[in-house]
Amino acid sequence: MDLSRYFEAEKGNAPVILSCPHGGYKKPRRIPNKTTGVKVADKNTFFIAKLIINLLQVKNIDIYHILSKIHRSKIDLNRPSHSKSAFNHSSNEAQNIFRAYHDQLNNYAQECVLKHNKALIIDFHGFTKPYKGYPDIIFGHIFGKTLDLLEDSKGQNCNRYWGCAQLQDEISKFFVLDDGLAITDFNLSYSGGYITHQFYNRSNVNAIQIEVAKQIRLDFDRTDILVNAISNAIIKTINRIII
Repeated sequence: MDLSRYFEAEKGNAPVILSCPHGGYKKPRRIPNKTTGVKVADKNTFFIAKLIINLLQVKNIDIYHILSKIHRSKIDLNRPSHSKSAFNHSSNEAQNIFRAYHDQLNNYAQECVLKHNKALIIDFHGFTKPYKGYPDIIFGHIFGKTLDLLEDSKGQNCNRYWGCAQLQDEISKFFVLDDGLAITDFNLSYSGGYITHQFYNRSNVNAIQIEVAKQIRLDFDRTDILVNAISNAIIKTINRIII
């Protein structure tokens, strides 16, 4: 299968993988629409993911990445394949695209662990705040169950975990953040989807779903702040020696 038709995917030189499953914009007629489930894309997530990748490349850092080009009304890559909300099961092409995305993501994770003995997966999403008091950004990792690599065994909350600590530190300078480690009124729905669940109890892999509020994604200035914060966190993560 020619992945370039459906995804933007590339290997990197650092043990960080950026996944963006809901930002796609293509709606090929040959692929039938899903019959159920969310059919709205996470607006601007593809664009923001590209900005992060490009900014890091300017700093001579290439991260692994796989960004879906297929609209969520066709395929939802963050749902189990057996679910009707994932894709229309009458379409073999949709099934093949779904499988290819997950195979590629898993291959990237395996390669990072083989080459660097560690991998950080950032699964990038968007949500809409239901009311003003909601956090701007929510981390999802099944309340720590997809975080295997320690930053500091004596640390608290996100400070304990490689990647999570750096992302929390940089993002929380500018935005209200829920780190996802304790159950709150906000994060149950965003505790980690099918993609992060694939890395449950995976040795030497930390997988974090990042949900970004729509108000940030539609505001150019706030998007720029976010891109810089995540990029800085990735740089600091790469440079850390973990225990």
